[in-house]
Amino acid sequence: MLQSVSPKQDLPLKPDPAESRSGVLAPFSIAAFRIIWICNLFANLGTWAQSVAAAWVVTEAHASPLMVAMIQVASALPLVLLSIMSGVLADNHDRRKIMLVGLTVELSGAALVTVLAFMGYLDPLMLIVSILWLSLGSSITIPAWQAAVNEQVPPRMLGDAVLLNSVNYNVARAVGPAIGGLLLSATGASWVFLFNCICYASLIWAIWQWRRDVPKRTLPPEHIFEGVIAALRFTQYSSVTRLVMLRSAVFGLSASAIWALLPLLAHRNPDGSASVYGYMLGALGLGAIVASTVVSKARQWLGSSRLISFAAATLAVVMLILGWVDNLWVIFPALVLGGACWIAAVATYNSAVQILVPDWVKARALALYQTAIYGGLAAGSFLWGHFAETMGVQGALIAAGCLLLISVALLYNSRLPELNSASIARAPGGMPGQPTFVFNPERGSVLVSIEYRIPAERTRDFVRAAKPLRRLRLRNGAERWALYRDVSNPEIWQELFLVDNWIGHLRMLDRLTLEDKTIIDNVTSLHDGDAPPVIRHGVSYESGSYEAPPETLG
Repeated sequence: MLQSVSPKQDLPLKPDPAESRSGVLAPFSIAAFRIIWICNLFANLGTWAQSVAAAWVVTEAHASPLMVAMIQVASALPLVLLSIMSGVLADNHDRRKIMLVGLTVELSGAALVTVLAFMGYLDPLMLIVSILWLSLGSSITIPAWQAAVNEQVPPRMLGDAVLLNSVNYNVARAVGPAIGGLLLSATGASWVFLFNCICYASLIWAIWQWRRDVPKRTLPPEHIFEGVIAALRFTQYSSVTRLVMLRSAVFGLSASAIWALLPLLAHRNPDGSASVYGYMLGALGLGAIVASTVVSKARQWLGSSRLISFAAATLAVVMLILGWVDNLWVIFPALVLGGACWIAAVATYNSAVQILVPDWVKARALALYQTAIYGGLAAGSFLWGHFAETMGVQGALIAAGCLLLISVALLYNSRLPELNSASIARAPGGMPGQPTFVFNPERGSVLVSIEYRIPAERTRDFVRAAKPLRRLRLRNGAERWALYRDVSNPEIWQELFLVDNWIGHLRMLDRLTLEDKTIIDNVTSLHDGDAPPVIRHGVSYESGSYEAPPETLG
């Protein structure tokens, strides 16, 4: 399932003449966006149709509730383990190529499922292994996909493009399960899997045909390990990313009960069948479509954090209803409401990351968010599947609803900032002068010292302004940071920070946003004197090879 959501702005575009159009449908005037959107709709339809067939194959084989829930685990596990590494690639390389590789892996996994189904060898275990393969491809594709929507439309259409991609995903969520249920009833699981392969092939064709200018990079790409460390360091000092990861993981842990146990709920219902299960998923998708039209207004009215809490609490009530009631006339409206609450919470989490995280780490931040929520989904699916074996499907749903209500109460006061993308735009910044001697820019640490002259009456303001400066330096790549006051002249202050190497220091300067620049300017404005603060750069001896003078040898 692919849902483009990232508003990164870094590539030039060649829009159609119709670009001057405005409104929600304006992105469709861009040929690249229009073609990819249509093919992505087919891919999402195929994915949701296949999910119905896969869950029903396992259920019809009289597999245990734990085995049914393991479908969700197999779908989420690679996304949990590998998304961050894929995010490093997406932040440093051509996203189109990464997407093609990931989609090809997904198509090969879908082809394996199809062949096994037609040969009659598709037992629950092989199905779960095949889904694991599909999810491996998704873990490669999704970070690049989410960070690439800005490469398809100009910046002023970005918000509308994100909304249209969300509608795409939710239309498929509503219609795909119904298509899957109908195909499953009419033709069998094998043809549903084949339908998914054809849909994925169309998306690969669309991405293959997509051409755009790729900007030249002035700095070498980060290595995988280096990029992961940078993302974790950013997350450590980014309250937004940490809070989104915490709340989304807790939300996924509880809310996963609906997705993990819904096929069992449909199968055990007195009127249950493959079609009913498809209609249940369709009801969730329908609720998501309806909610996607009002999420923005609800966010403005309630605020991001209150909307998340309200949606999670309502979803908890929906799970309690599903656990207590067997009547389909009650279940279907509850599922519509549940789908609306799901998309309201998940869309707000996603928007917080894409709008409040700077461009240089956006794909990795989205990957970490995906890791958190899919980690919650994977752990929750296993947990509720296990509980369903001991306390029944309905008992597990009631327990999940109660846990979600408790988590809402505990995290209610954990507030996200309101969404504003202006502050994370890249700030034009200068680079340091060329070094006067040759050294290896990828070896040896770099010590940067900035000397300020702060009059006594500004001391309190300076120390207060330096606190966000510390977080800024550490978030953007510094390994250590410190602030010292000269004992012989109390007006002299030194800001010191250590960076892994010279390339890392250049990356720090390249990562500055307008908000970062404002923080630095606030500190610099307190400096006294006509000349700016003195900046010095020291390079560790490990960055080069040095020989001792001849007279010291021997």
